[in-house]
Amino acid sequence: MQNPSEEFRRRTGHRFNQIIRALPKSESEAVPMGILLEKLSKFGYKESLDQLAVDVSALVKRGEVAFSLVSGKAVYWVLGKGMFETRKRTALIKLHNMEITEEDLKALEGLAQIGREKLE
Repeated sequence: MQNPSEEFRRRTGHRFNQIIRALPKSESEAVPMGILLEKLSKFGYKESLDQLAVDVSALVKRGEVAFSLVSGKAVYWVLGKGMFETRKRTALIKLHNMEITEEDLKALEGLAQIGREKLE
C-alpha cells in the first residue's frame, strides 16, 4: 500500500502547483524541460521527465504555462493564469483537508453555483 503522503505528492493538482512554483515568471528567464526537472527534483518532485512533459503540456493547453523555441529547444515560463490557478488549487487542497460546518459547505456550494452560471 502506498504511503498517504506519497499519494498526495502524486496528485495532479499538487504536481501542477510544484511545476508552476518552479517556473520563472518571465519569458526572458524561461527554462528547458531538463532544467525544470532538476529544480523540481530538489524539492521532492519524484516524477520522470516523461511525466513532467505530460504535465507541462497540460498546463500549456490550460493557458497556465507558455513556451517558445530557443535554438530549436522549447523553454517554459509561467503565465498570470498559472499563478492564479495555483492559488485556487492550493486553497481547494487546504479546504479538502479541513473540517467545515454545514454553513461553510452551503456557502461553497453557492460559490460553485455562481461559477457554473458564469460558464453557461
